[in-house]
Amino acid sequence: MSIDFSLKKALSALSILSLVSLPLAGTAIAANRLSPAANLSESKAQPTLLAQQSRTQTIKFKPGATSAIVKNSVVRGTRDNYLLGARKGQVMTVKINSLEKNAVFDVNTPPNPKGQRYALKQGVVSWSGTLPASGNYEISVGTTRGNASYNLQVSIK
Repeated sequence: MSIDFSLKKALSALSILSLVSLPLAGTAIAANRLSPAANLSESKAQPTLLAQQSRTQTIKFKPGATSAIVKNSVVRGTRDNYLLGARKGQVMTVKINSLEKNAVFDVNTPPNPKGQRYALKQGVVSWSGTLPASGNYEISVGTTRGNASYNLQVSIK
């Protein structure tokens, strides 16, 4: 698809004031939505949020394996939560790598009888520890800034 230079220039200026979605090589461009009469210096218009919701998945090791790697991405302001069954006394090791070094995780205990989880570690990129109880541990991945693509490595021995 070819767009002449003057059209590109006009769309570029327009994208500052409105939500623009153009198919360019399979991608979309989005900007904040402001009313046409908005005074940019005094505008109270809120940006249109195009974010994902937090999600929860279960990590299951392949038969005979003691570790797994999850490759995913998380949007700023949301969390990717992973549940992983383990027994008291086992050692869990968790590491996360992200291209921009902006992904971190928390490790939380299985829920107690009241359904509460307690943090074993928060906001780290690497952790190893002996597990205090049996049950489904939660690893919650978030970002320190912006969106993050990450590789999460979890092992239990």
